[in-house]
This record gives sequence, C-alpha cells and structure tokens, in this order.
Amino acid sequence: MTGAGRGVWVEAPAAVHADDGTSGDVPPAGPDPDRRRRLVHGADRLGVHLAVVGAFTLPAVLLWWNAWSGGAASTVRCDCLDPGQQIWFIAWPAYALAHGLDPFSTAWLWPPHGVNLLDNASAPLVGLVLAPLTWLVGPVAATTVALTLAPGLSAWGCWVACRRFVDWLPACWVAGFFFGYSPFVVESVAQGHLSIALLVLVPLLVVVLHEMFVRRQWSPVRCGVSLGLIAGAQFLISEEVLTILVVVGVVGVAVAVVGAPRRALEGLPYVLRSLGVAALVATLVLLGPVWYALAGPEHITGPVWSGLHLFIVAQAWELWSAGPTATVLFGRADQGPQVQFVGYGVLLVAGASVALAWRRRAVWLMAVVALAATVLSWGGILWLSPGHFVVGAWLPWTHLTNLAVLDDISAVHFSVAADLAVAFVVAIGLDALHRTRPWSRLPSVARALGLAGVVALMAVPVWGFYQVPLSVQAVDLPGWYATTARHIPEGSVVTSYPFPSSAAVDSQPLVWQAVDGMRFRLAGGYVKVPGPGTGVLGTGPPGSATWTLDDLTLASPSHARSLVVTPHQIRQLRTALRSWKTAYIVVVDRGRAPTEAAAVFTAATGRVPRVVHRAWVWNLHAAPLRKATDASTASQAFDSCRAKATQLEGIPRRERLPQSLNRCVASTMHA
Repeated sequence: MTGAGRGVWVEAPAAVHADDGTSGDVPPAGPDPDRRRRLVHGADRLGVHLAVVGAFTLPAVLLWWNAWSGGAASTVRCDCLDPGQQIWFIAWPAYALAHGLDPFSTAWLWPPHGVNLLDNASAPLVGLVLAPLTWLVGPVAATTVALTLAPGLSAWGCWVACRRFVDWLPACWVAGFFFGYSPFVVESVAQGHLSIALLVLVPLLVVVLHEMFVRRQWSPVRCGVSLGLIAGAQFLISEEVLTILVVVGVVGVAVAVVGAPRRALEGLPYVLRSLGVAALVATLVLLGPVWYALAGPEHITGPVWSGLHLFIVAQAWELWSAGPTATVLFGRADQGPQVQFVGYGVLLVAGASVALAWRRRAVWLMAVVALAATVLSWGGILWLSPGHFVVGAWLPWTHLTNLAVLDDISAVHFSVAADLAVAFVVAIGLDALHRTRPWSRLPSVARALGLAGVVALMAVPVWGFYQVPLSVQAVDLPGWYATTARHIPEGSVVTSYPFPSSAAVDSQPLVWQAVDGMRFRLAGGYVKVPGPGTGVLGTGPPGSATWTLDDLTLASPSHARSLVVTPHQIRQLRTALRSWKTAYIVVVDRGRAPTEAAAVFTAATGRVPRVVHRAWVWNLHAAPLRKATDASTASQAFDSCRAKATQLEGIPRRERLPQSLNRCVASTMHA
C-alpha cells in the first residue's frame, strides 16, 4: 500500500514460521526471501517510474517528430544561434572525458586562452551523462535525445513531488503534464536552451524541503545529503535556475514559518542539522566548479549576461492574453506564447483549486510562492498591455538586480518557480475535488469527462499556438569540413568564415567542429569570454580582428560592396592569426560576404588561397605566416581591387570559386 499522500511504498513484514508450523524468530535456511522480495519490489518500482517517464515523453516525441523521422543523427532544430551552440555543449564533455581533458574549460574555442564553460549556459552534467550516447551516435543525435527527454523528465519530477501532497494519481498526472509542457519548457527546448529546460531536479528539491520543514521522517543526514547532491547537480545544469530556487525557496520557507511558527521552532534542531550536512556535501561537490566559475581559467569578472535583465522582462497582460508572439529565427515564423504565459484556463483552474482546498496549508503556501515568483518575473518593468508599461520602484526586482550573482539572472526565468507552484496548486485542488461527495457519486464516465475538460481548459489556450511538430534542418557540412578537416593534424587551429562569436551570433562552425569529432580547434566561438575590462567580449574594439571578422560575417550586401579595410585592421588581423596559432584559414561560400572575406585574408597573408571543396583555404601549417607586405600597401591593394570588381554580387555556383579578387589583391601588393 502507499503512505497517504506521500507516494512511499510500505510493506508489512511477512511473518516467519518455524518448520513445525509455529511462529519463530529463526529464518529458514537458503536464500533470504525478504531480500528477494525487496529486490523484486525495487525492480517493480523502477519499471513503474521508467514507464511514467516514457508516458510523459510521448508529447515531446511528437514535438520533435520532424527530427526523429528525418534522422536524429543528421537533423537539428537549427545549426545556428543557441541550438547550434547546444550541440557543441553536448559534444565537448564527451570528447573531454575520452581524452582526459577538463570538462569545465577548453582551449578548443578561442585559443590559446580558451573558454570557461561554467560562465556559459553549458550544462556540463548533461553532456557527461550523455557521453556514452554521444560516442555511439554523435552529438547531433545526443542533443535531440536530450531535448526530447527534457519535458518528460521535468514532468516526471513534478509527478513524483506531487505524490507527497495528494493521494489521487490523476491529479499528479495533470500537474506533471502542465509543468513539463509549460511554455517555459517548450519554448526553451525549441530555442536549444537545455540548461533551463531540463527541470527534473526542481520538483525533487521541493520534496527534500518538504521533508526537512514538514514531515521530518528521514534522518537529518539523509535529508542533508539529498539536498546537497541535488543542489550540486543543479549547479552543473544551470547556475541560474539554482539561484532562482534559492531566492524563491527563501520566500517559501518564510511563508511556512509565519504560517506555523510553533512547528518551525520545534523542528529547528532537525533543520539546522540537515542544513549543516547539506552545506558539507554541497561544498565537497561544488568546491571545484564554483572556483571555476568565480576564479577559474578565463572566468568573467562582472555580469556575464550584462543588460539582459533590462530588456527580457515579463508582460503581465500575457498572464491572461492567449495572443502569441512570433519570432523569425529559423527561417520561418515560429508561433508560441512567451515563456511566462499562463493562460486564462490555468488561472481559472488554479483559482478553483484554491477554493476547493482552502483548508490545506500547502495550497496557500504554493499560491503565495506562485504570486511572488510571478511578481519577480516582471523584472523592473511591468508591461500592462502592448505598448504600455510601468517602471516602478515598488517592483522587488528593481532592488535585487544589481546584487552580485543576481545580476546575471533574467527576471522572466522566475516563471519556472511560478509554473511549479501552480502545478502543485492544481494537483492539490484536484485531489480535494476527488474527495468531495458530489464528485465521488458521479459515474466513472462522468468523472473521466470532467477531468478531460479540466485538462482541455488548461492546455488548449497554450498548445493552440505552438508549432507542432517543430521545424528542423538537416546538418549540412561544407565540403572542406566534411572531408579535408577530418584528416588534418589533430588540434590544429582553424580560423573560419563565417566567424563564430557571440557578437556575430553565428554558431555554424561550432556545429561543424562538433560533428567532425572535435578534430580541430576553432578560433573564436559563439560563447561568452572575458572582455578587455569587466563583462564579456562583444565585437571587440573598433578595428580589432574580432571586430573586422564580425563585420564581415554580419555585413549587408550594400555594406559588403562598399567595404573598406584600414591598415590598422590588417595589422590587427595578422596579430590575431599569430596569437590564435592559426594553422588553416577556411572561407566557405556561406555567410553574407565570403568573397570579400577571402580577399581580406589574402591582404593579411599576402597569399592567394587554394580552392578546396568549395572553400578558399590558406594552409599556414605547411607555410607559416611570416612578415608580410606593409599593412598600408595591403590595405590599398584591397581597396583598389575591390573598387574594380564588377561581378561580385554573389558567388557563382560552379566547381571553383572566383579567384579574381584574391589574385588582384596579391599581385597589387607585390607589384
């Protein structure tokens, strides 16, 4: 049988009988039947939980159907922006584990100094857990598996946590589906934000806190170890989500203490012992990772997501407005509500749940937590309607956003705590409904239809605006990366065009690097790295190599046609190529100005590139970069040849790429 509302299986011990048929204390000879029974029971419980995860994952399979049906190993949401970056974040821990490298920092991007991955939304724990799958089927398929499982696992975590508060399992299923497939989770997986989409540990943390402050049936050691391990694991998935949980957890504990001060005082010794153990475990688990994030190699001083909290804010009107927002990021408009959208259906069900379960403290606690998280998600700007907003000093986030650690949180992400609290409210309300006499007297069919109506009322206003299944793209490696790159000396540095950087928002080269098995290092990278002062590197100072390559990557057609390169830019690019220890410069016929980019590299190196598999390639490994022509001469050569060019509107689709501009620049430089 199950413990009331706790989801814990309890079996009465079987009586032990002596050989003469009477009860005795001596067990029979042979295998221990109690041990066998416990093993069978444990296997049964594991099977049940796996089946629950599978059931919760089915809608995600439909969501990603285009990826699975098109070949999970070769199909992605997009090999650009954050979805492309996520593939790299899955690939690196597997490569690092196989080669004995550091999973938390790497020089495979931005050599020679590298990248601090814990200052990025890299979720290294996910990559480490999926390493065997990455080795077996590759990073693209492993990423698809992770993004498919994220909603199902998050829903399962909520299902497990709800069983602490309710007896009626259908209520747990409804809450699980609501949390696992909330706009926050679905929009996050669609954008490739796995670190904030995988929320399986968030509800489990509530289980431990409930045990610590309410039930207190575990030993303080068990409770503290569980809390410390969950906190450590969540840090390695998302530091931001962990910080949000701490802030909201403080609010929830304060409300619980105010609601039951005597019980809180009685349990204070237990809580302090549990927190002490948790602090010790968390310190052992997180000492290294926290050092990496705060003081490790290439750590970022100051806000990593500088200014993000100022323009990504929640909009109060979207709590009840079902109007979707459209963003064009993947070649088509993807319809879906904002991550903080709740919908009038959910608000109605949540309100009715509070009314039905008004005698239960848990429902009021969760309702207050949901309200507090929602207000925090508004940030410092409250949008009342499209085009109308209020900036109020009364908004709590206004007083928190400049604090250390909190300044890296996007306020809208507090929606994750609001969604979980609302899920608990709904589960408790449905459980209270199930206990009412009018409901229990209804025929089974009527009760099933009633529950289906509640689910429809919650789901339709949200899911009616999603694109299901999501659009995907095939991974299309340029010819050089699909062939030659797999045979160059391992660890060689490639400077690519398009140039990957967080300012240029182009992560395609990271995908090519990951699919090629991390064979080469990549100059630059669509990741956060330290800037010259505090904060992160953007485009870099005007005229710097990163500024020039970002400019070429983002160039509009008109800008590319009128491009001017200064001697300072040529000198900076030469210096950067030496600093990066570039072995190959590869300009593929993609991006907005590949012909001009090739000519700029010709001016910087003084050499005409070879054309290999529809790419301009400079092999600096075979012929190292030496002192080239004066930068002023190189700049003048580029400008004069660019002015003479007449047929460079686009790249002709033929076997060999045009070399006329490159030859003109090289010959003019050496004339």
